[in-house]
Amino acid sequence: MLFRSEERSPSPDAVSRALPEKFSGREGVHYTVKGKGGLVREVVLPAALSERLEERRFETPQRVTDRGVHYGQHYNINGGQKWANSFSQAATRALGWSAGAHGVRHSYAQERMSELQNSGLNRAHALEVVSQEMGHFRPEITETYLR
Repeated sequence: MLFRSEERSPSPDAVSRALPEKFSGREGVHYTVKGKGGLVREVVLPAALSERLEERRFETPQRVTDRGVHYGQHYNINGGQKWANSFSQAATRALGWSAGAHGVRHSYAQERMSELQNSGLNRAHALEVVSQEMGHFRPEITETYLR
């Protein structure tokens, strides 16, 4: 579930481990998301995307069930498998191909690594920053996104 950062804070562990370079050079609006393991982490959306998202905000959360999990949905957007399918269909229409929704994570990791290294960070430090931005806090996992 996606929340504005003033509505839900990141998990204390995510905050205490955050490097100062996390999201450096990235302007936008801060939100939080809860991962599979329960960690609430911060994400940054570009302002234009945040504006479009907020236009789709429900006045009161809607009860939704996705793959047997019940939760309150704050925005009138697809999530889970529905979102992944919509993304793939839209990419195929627009580009003629799709690497799927998970492909966006690969693209982000690759672009962000280049950005951080070009700003002067060494590879190991950049890898640590990107792993935190992606929410897994383990650089070895981030390596798989760089292939």
